[in-house]
Amino acid sequence: MAAARPIARWTLLSKAIGKARSSHCAAITDNGICLIYGGELKPREPVDTAPLTLSEEQIKVPATNSIPSIKGCVHAFDFGYGIARNAGQTPIDRTDNWQILPPAAGPAPLPRVGATAVWSAKDKHFYMWGGRGGVDMAPVGAEELGVWKGSLTHTNEGGTAQLASIRWEKVTAKNEGEAPESRSYHASVALNGKVYIHAGCPEKGRLSTLYSFDVETLSWKLLAPGPEPGRGGTTLAAASLKEHGDVLLRFGGFAGHELPTDLSLDIYIITEDVWRTVVPVPDPEFRRPGPRSVHGFTSFRSKSPALSDAVAVLYHGEGEASDLGHAGAGNFYNDVWLLLDSAGGLAWKKVSNGESGEAIPEGRGWFPSVSWVKENRETTVVLFGGLLTSNERSDELWALQIE
Repeated sequence: MAAARPIARWTLLSKAIGKARSSHCAAITDNGICLIYGGELKPREPVDTAPLTLSEEQIKVPATNSIPSIKGCVHAFDFGYGIARNAGQTPIDRTDNWQILPPAAGPAPLPRVGATAVWSAKDKHFYMWGGRGGVDMAPVGAEELGVWKGSLTHTNEGGTAQLASIRWEKVTAKNEGEAPESRSYHASVALNGKVYIHAGCPEKGRLSTLYSFDVETLSWKLLAPGPEPGRGGTTLAAASLKEHGDVLLRFGGFAGHELPTDLSLDIYIITEDVWRTVVPVPDPEFRRPGPRSVHGFTSFRSKSPALSDAVAVLYHGEGEASDLGHAGAGNFYNDVWLLLDSAGGLAWKKVSNGESGEAIPEGRGWFPSVSWVKENRETTVVLFGGLLTSNERSDELWALQIE
């Protein structure tokens, strides 16, 4: 008898009109606070550029503070609380699950699109890098390009710590001259105290380079480039494989066409500074995921014995680009796949939707890949915003759990 197929359980946690965007940054803290920065509501126009119109109560800053400019603000959602609150209920359509974290005194990054952000478990900070700054879609200049480090600050109200603001710092690397070329729509991931930056779009063309930034030594290192062609809109997932130990997994991207054309997967082996290309074993029934870009691909772990070999999850993304380029919406997938590290090597397993009538998100692309692995080893995948086939930006926040 064939093994039961894993099932995707989607939960809509929030639908907040003021949050709609694509091409934004997202990361999630160790304790499940989802942090959103930047993006666009209209093509090539960074969001969060106007002064806030929210009340002090809505923004949740002390009444003694003046209402800040939105520049440098981060939108925060308590994921653990949101999931518990919505369990078994109709999804709520309110904004009070969100908090806007204003920047503390000091510098703050300009709004941008196509940047990336990660949460570093090593030092408990939010790191943002790269992006484009405006209608001309040129990558941000030297004054904005550096690593931006965000520290979450708290107040203590009634003996309980409450998120209050984000303190930005533009980090100067010890070897700043060896920093990556300015780019956007690249991929990044944090692992073991390093932030990895890969591929993306400079002012012209597409890149395949890979760099690491050490958050302790504040130094850049140029690593082996990924297999060609250079690409934008690709993704990296950190994983630990039986054969290679800690690795970065790469799937998809756009190089004038959707990748991979040969359905391959690229593996960067960290200890050897080399890439390997493999073709995972297909799902016996559904074969392999199709070529795509600006999709979700992130780490996955489960305590379920049936899913113990799962190392990453692939979801949604653009399967066919728009004739209008960045100004239009292509055709999007709404599928979910697990990548397994089994005895026979890497293999794909298609994930089924839940029972008929269960809510699932509309297919989309141009959103960041984010997942949260709780202490019990269960992974929750975050899907926030993104571009829909209608060429509208989504305002939805979804949680995906696989069982």
